[in-house]
Amino acid sequence: MKSTSRGRVDWGNVRDFKSAVVVWFATASGAGLSPVAPGTFGSVVGLPIAYSTQGGSVLARGFFWTVLFLLGTWSAQVFDETMKTQDHQSIVIDEVVGMGITAWTAGDDWTTWIVAFLAFRFFDILKPPPIRYVDAWSKNQTSRGWGGFGVMADDVIAGFEGLGVVILLQKLGFLA
Repeated sequence: MKSTSRGRVDWGNVRDFKSAVVVWFATASGAGLSPVAPGTFGSVVGLPIAYSTQGGSVLARGFFWTVLFLLGTWSAQVFDETMKTQDHQSIVIDEVVGMGITAWTAGDDWTTWIVAFLAFRFFDILKPPPIRYVDAWSKNQTSRGWGGFGVMADDVIAGFEGLGVVILLQKLGFLA
């Protein structure tokens, strides 16, 4: 049975190279190991990654974020299996991907980046519908092998909702 504990990492379960890589990737290079606000730190890690992709074509960027989503899904699943947990709070690769989605149209304008960050964190933390429903659904999917997808899915939706806010503010002329 998996614990719903979202606390600290049980380092005794990290016994081989694969589990070490999974911890590194799922925690976004350790950002998720922060004892305070790991999701916020994961989102911060997503900022320079998202910024570095801004110059690419839509196809290249879409491919990059899709691959990151798939790797995040895999690493979240294996992380929770390794730690015997469900949606462990140290998994923040989902925040990295969500932040990348929200910042899709941010370009080089730092005001837009700040708004994108705040919008993503708002939706990720408060989880308004449909994010809340997907998050609740994902908690019931762990035993069916969908746990990693569920961990990622609510943050992807939060990312798209945040992107919607950014695009709306851009269209209204409040952001570049």
